[in-house]
Amino acid sequence: MTRVVHGDPTGFLIRVDDGSLVRHQDGSTLPYRVRTGDQVMDLTGPLAYTFGNYKVEPLAPPRVVSAPPPPLPNLPEPGPDEFSVATFNLENLFDYRDPHPVSDPPKPTRRRYEGRLDRIAQVITALGAPTIVGVQEVENVQVLEDLAARPALAGYDYQAVLIEGPSSRGIDVGFLVRGDRATVVGAGQYQAPEGLFSRPPLMITVTVRTASAGDVTVYAIVNHFISKAGGEALTEPRRVKEAQWNAHLVDRLLARDPGAYVVVLGDLNDYYDSAPLRALTEGETPGGRLVHVLAGVPREERYSFIYQGVSQLLDHILATPALAEHLVQAQPLHVNADYPLPEPDSADPHRAADHDPVVARFRLAGP
Repeated sequence: MTRVVHGDPTGFLIRVDDGSLVRHQDGSTLPYRVRTGDQVMDLTGPLAYTFGNYKVEPLAPPRVVSAPPPPLPNLPEPGPDEFSVATFNLENLFDYRDPHPVSDPPKPTRRRYEGRLDRIAQVITALGAPTIVGVQEVENVQVLEDLAARPALAGYDYQAVLIEGPSSRGIDVGFLVRGDRATVVGAGQYQAPEGLFSRPPLMITVTVRTASAGDVTVYAIVNHFISKAGGEALTEPRRVKEAQWNAHLVDRLLARDPGAYVVVLGDLNDYYDSAPLRALTEGETPGGRLVHVLAGVPREERYSFIYQGVSQLLDHILATPALAEHLVQAQPLHVNADYPLPEPDSADPHRAADHDPVVARFRLAGP
């Protein structure tokens, strides 16, 4: 079966009805668990059509032929003249402490919370322990500090940065910055004047230490744009405005220093070729305002999320032209989106969240 990527003709999506009336929080309630690449055999039953969807009502559970998941990839850590940046939506990362700001998902036990932190930490190390990790959907700075303290990350001295915003769900954007390679010298939340964002952009100024180029200043702006819930056409204008506000922030930095190293990253909840992304990339700066780091990645690999069977890129890293010149590697790490919900006590790092992380590595000097 060929992967369907956003923009491809899709035909009809036919669902397999599992007969459940519950919203699955983990794999314990799934009648069968299927990941991309598995074969579903012996699926027989009548075809129904309800609420605008075709469904197969299986007469018996289908047989799933699956291979064991591949080992977690391990990307290289940044070298002495390099730094790397990643974005990672951590999917409702709430702790076990009171108060719990939402009813869905329910508050985890301490054991399950710490187990999930360990799984996320393994993914961050698989990304090559990036110098700067921008995150989304995190409850508070304590959660980021808990994550930084897990054994898999303890050797990198990750420093947590998070300023809580007005989200009604209590989820925020933040950063983890490797203290052994960089220093955060400034941080600020940049809400638009009209109160546009429920998760306002967070910008940090970081001094990155390199062997040959010395201390280098990098500006990173992490975002979580409004989702498509409520309809893509109705919500896109707001995402365009969110992108335009980020473009304004970047333009202010470039007005002071046309060669500034700036990255805009995060879950932008829109596609690679969408209007919000064009609002970020198109500008009067030579080479454009921002360059998408995944421009050279094959289209079939350029995805970070799967919705109704369609692979799409919602998570982005964009760099100013001066910084993009130093790009040596960029990719999504496909460890989440292709996998089913995990069992509640699973130690497998696959599907630690619902989005794949994206990482980019830059070399400032040397061969």
